[in-house]
Amino acid sequence: MILADYLINGQQLTGEHSSLIVGTTHFTSISPRINSVSVNGRSGVMLPAGPVAFDAPEITLKFITDGPDADTLMHRFYRLCRLASSLTRVERDTFSGLTRSMTASAVCTSCQPDGDEIPWDDHRAATAVFQLPDVFWRGVQWQEATLSASGGRLLPGGVSKPSGKGYWTRWTGLPNASPSMLFDILPDGWLSDAPITTLVLRFGAATGVTIADPVSGTNLMWGGQRDASRPYLFVDVANRKAWTAANADAWSGGTDETGGIDWTTEPLQVWPAIDSGDYRITIKQTGGTDKVTCRFLQSWE
Repeated sequence: MILADYLINGQQLTGEHSSLIVGTTHFTSISPRINSVSVNGRSGVMLPAGPVAFDAPEITLKFITDGPDADTLMHRFYRLCRLASSLTRVERDTFSGLTRSMTASAVCTSCQPDGDEIPWDDHRAATAVFQLPDVFWRGVQWQEATLSASGGRLLPGGVSKPSGKGYWTRWTGLPNASPSMLFDILPDGWLSDAPITTLVLRFGAATGVTIADPVSGTNLMWGGQRDASRPYLFVDVANRKAWTAANADAWSGGTDETGGIDWTTEPLQVWPAIDSGDYRITIKQTGGTDKVTCRFLQSWE
C-alpha cells in the first residue's frame, strides 16, 4: 500500500489539526491531444507522425481543519493555493518502507469552501483543484548514466534482487556524490514510468550526433564546427538547445550552438518500453567515439 502526502511550494499541509483527502487516484488522467487532418479522396483522417502529446492533467485536494486554529490554518491554505507554483508528492510504501518524492509545476484553478461548516463549530473544509502544466511528475534528485558511444539503457524499468546478497543498492542522487540506499524489493514503476522530459547529454569531440528513441520513433540531431578549446558538447533534449564548453560540468550552459539542432519527424521523446519498462536510446556520432554522459530527472505519471 502506498501512502501519499502533498506539499504546496514545499510547504507542509498536514499536521495535528489539518489533513488532506486526495480526490484523484494514484494515476493522473490521460488526455491525449490529437490533431488530425482530412484529405480529399481518402477515407478517415491523417495523424501526425510521432507519439501523441498530452494536455495538462488535474489533481484535486480536499483540505480539512479543526480546533481553535481552524480559521488560521484555512487562510494559510488559501494563500498557498493563490501563490502555488509547484506541488510535491511524497510517497511511502508501507510494505517495503521505501519513500520517494516527486514534484510538478502546478497552478490552482479553483479553491472553494465545501459549505458543510456548522456555526460556532471549529471545523473547516475546502476543495482545491490544481492543473499540472508539465503533465508528468519529476524526481527531485538528478541522476546520471554513462552510455557507450552508440547509446544503451538509460534507466531500467525494474531491478532484480542480486543472487546471494538479498538486496540491491542505488545512489539517492549523483553517483559517488550522494548516500546510497539498500533495498530488498522494488515496487513496480518505482524507478520511472513516464517519458523522461529533462534529458541532457554530454559528448566529447563529436562534430555530429544523432540521438534516437526506438520506442517513440523520434530523434534529435546536432552538427557543426568544433573549437578545440571547448572539447565538450552538451545537448538539452527538452529545450532543443546545444552548447560547447571547456568544463565537463557545464550542465547549465556554455557557448551556444543551438543553430546545429534538427530532427526528422518529431523532436526526441524518451519513453519506457511497454514490455520491460526500460529506457533506451541509440546514438550515432561523427568525429568522435567517446562515451556519453546523460543527466536527467526520473518521471512518473
